[in-house]
Amino acid sequence: MTLEHNRSAIERHIELLTQPWIEDGLSALLELRCLKVGGGSKSIYVDPTDDDLLDDAITKVCDLNQAGWNGYVCVNPMDNTNVGPANDEAIVGAYFAFADADDAEASEQLLASQVRPDFFVQTGAVPTLRLHAYWSIEGIPDLDNWQVMQKRLITKFGSDKAICNPSRVMRLAGTVAYPSKAKHTRGYIPELTETKTQTA
Repeated sequence: MTLEHNRSAIERHIELLTQPWIEDGLSALLELRCLKVGGGSKSIYVDPTDDDLLDDAITKVCDLNQAGWNGYVCVNPMDNTNVGPANDEAIVGAYFAFADADDAEASEQLLASQVRPDFFVQTGAVPTLRLHAYWSIEGIPDLDNWQVMQKRLITKFGSDKAICNPSRVMRLAGTVAYPSKAKHTRGYIPELTETKTQTA
């Protein structure tokens, strides 16, 4: 059976990430990035308030994902004059703190925590549960303070230590996650990623 992306889940994840900065009146770009297993990168930059351009960008991501590319999103908004993939200097603020629990232990800690995320992206369940967790925060223009917050989350949950740079891309919900050859040999399989809201 061939897995297919879930376009409505992609749209929902993008809406969750961009709605706070749109409501804040921030004029910025969203980066959608696709990476090919074994090498290759394609980025799409879009103003999320332009419905037609956003629709076209999502279609491109869907097409690339169906062709075996992994889909990611830059969580933080980019300066709308930036050219090229997001870099830390291009990020203009932060509206979420987030963590990457890429093993069962970190995932279980996230699920058991009283510091409840606003939503999760389940990036896989085989061979072990893997989650990205997102906490909504007031728009933070001081990214040094945001990085301190990120490092505290890493310490608390034992999550991926690399997830503390402002231009970090995270798995885009609704896309199929294709494992690398190395992960495949460890029991990973292609899986459809999905957004899950936290319940009380």
